Amino acid sequence: MSEQVFLDFSLNFNLRQTKKNMPTIIYALFTFRGRQYKVNIGAKVYPTQWNKRKQIATISNGQTRLDNRNNEIVNKKIRSLLAIFEEKKNYLCENLERIDFLFEEMRQAINPNLKTRYTIMKDNNQLSATLILSQMAEKNILSENSRKIYLGYVTAFKEYLEAKGISNSLSAINTDVLEDYQQFLLERNPVKIKTLLNKVKGIVTLINHANKDKAIKANINTNGITYLEDKRSKEQKKSKQVPLTEEQLLAIYNYADLRPREVEARDLFICQCLLGQRISDLPKIFKGEYTITKLEDGNEVISFIVQKTTEEATLYLFPVVKEILERYKETGFKYIDLLTEDERIVKKNEAKLNRTIKQVCEKAGLDSDINYVEQIGSNITKKRKKLFELIHTQTARHTFITLMCRLGIPKEDVIIATAHTDTTMIDDVYLHETVNDKGTRLINSLKKIKGSTLFKIEEANNMVDTTMNEEETVKKPISTASVTNNITFDTLLDTQFFASKINKAVKLQSQVGHLKNGKLCSYDNEITSLISEIEKFSQSSTSDSDVAKQYVKQLSVGKQSDLHDSFREMIIECVKIGISKDAIMQFVNKALEISLLDKERFTNIKEITTALLDKRNQG
Repeated sequence: MSEQVFLDFSLNFNLRQTKKNMPTIIYALFTFRGRQYKVNIGAKVYPTQWNKRKQIATISNGQTRLDNRNNEIVNKKIRSLLAIFEEKKNYLCENLERIDFLFEEMRQAINPNLKTRYTIMKDNNQLSATLILSQMAEKNILSENSRKIYLGYVTAFKEYLEAKGISNSLSAINTDVLEDYQQFLLERNPVKIKTLLNKVKGIVTLINHANKDKAIKANINTNGITYLEDKRSKEQKKSKQVPLTEEQLLAIYNYADLRPREVEARDLFICQCLLGQRISDLPKIFKGEYTITKLEDGNEVISFIVQKTTEEATLYLFPVVKEILERYKETGFKYIDLLTEDERIVKKNEAKLNRTIKQVCEKAGLDSDINYVEQIGSNITKKRKKLFELIHTQTARHTFITLMCRLGIPKEDVIIATAHTDTTMIDDVYLHETVNDKGTRLINSLKKIKGSTLFKIEEANNMVDTTMNEEETVKKPISTASVTNNITFDTLLDTQFFASKINKAVKLQSQVGHLKNGKLCSYDNEITSLISEIEKFSQSSTSDSDVAKQYVKQLSVGKQSDLHDSFREMIIECVKIGISKDAIMQFVNKALEISLLDKERFTNIKEITTALLDKRNQG
């Protein structure tokens, strides 16, 4: 059963002097938790013109016009304060974590000219420790969302002090109390180790602010605290946060059978993944609240100050992002309210957005099993969920950083977009490298070593043998090696997929026509002829398949990704110009055969192609 909470407070108005025939100060008498506080409201009245029962200054024909004017100012002030008081009471009913701030907030509302202070007016006693910690949160935690989290930490700590019978004062808090608080949380509710540590370290952060505050000078030593150990490895801590692959992003973006709300959620998520930004910074981008800088090479970048850290982020708007931004430029979002300036509304709707993103990812087929590790209290537990169940808005930032690094972008350049001041957060939190990622990065770096006998990388699938003798003995590479060294993306696509013919057909299709004997003629016959050639070529066994396979295997991860993109664009062009489904699928099968596509990419591109063909058939 939940604990009952009764809000015991009232507001009345009294005079400083009741008998003297001269204007006297009016005090707001504020009763809170059985104690009374007096605050000067900044207005005066003649005692003879004060109605004690009604708590107002009198307005009468028997008084001078000046007296009535002065008294009307008093009454307007009193009405305003009573309205504020009622507003505060209603607010507290919905936000009990802020009850400790009622006195100070009312005090500032009654007389804004009074300075904020940390001692009670009546008897100059110190405030409670938890109230001071709450004030430190208000003063030092800039983000509203973060501030609410810290105030929640204070509430939890207050419950601990009451349960243990520990005095709610700064003098009672020490290292032993804070370490005991950890055990209390662990025994009371064995939660995730990260959640537990956040509660304790949050209180320590506020204590450190109180230590530095000249008005408080808490003088509490927090250096000797022994925190509960998170026994998980770095990889295990990251195991629940799964970045998506480029192919998975394409599967999400190209999935068509979505409801309007799901379409908006998908577009927001894709933008996040391609920009690497927190959801709180998307409003700036969608509203165009950024600075555009044109570079010497003609490209443009945008920059803005991120909300959380106030650091500057510099971004490139990829074509897909520009397409999405343009789509919502005029209409805005109809189903997802995230572009408001009200942080509370954004936070409330983010939960709905996360649920919708999960639904989209499930529909797009992101349902593989993901194993991850949690530490509950002191126990390490292995868990399993479907991939779509683990995806949320924060996944986007992890995805962006990981993909950028996989594609060979230095971490020092990635932080330009993410607005980190160094690469620490990328290494510790956001970058999710597999053994394959690390191995590829290592081999690519080692390949830069030239002229060494000992530190030599053998060619993939080639017999290379080095010895420590004076003479270096190297067996000749297989016959295809010299060919693969000279092959290019264009030649590969052309020899395996007839890309030059496809591009020619696309170019002709985009043109209005040509003049012949003064008449405008179309290129329909030429396009039909090219399509026939392409479809016939798809049925034949293409030459140099072994060479192509060796070439693909020797490419770095980044270069392979470029080739995947080129192939995907070529397939899309095939659909546009009217190539038959059978011919297109032959090309897709060929891509699998030469290892241009793995099984996952093969399945994805087949699904994308089928969807595009269905759209084509529908006109």
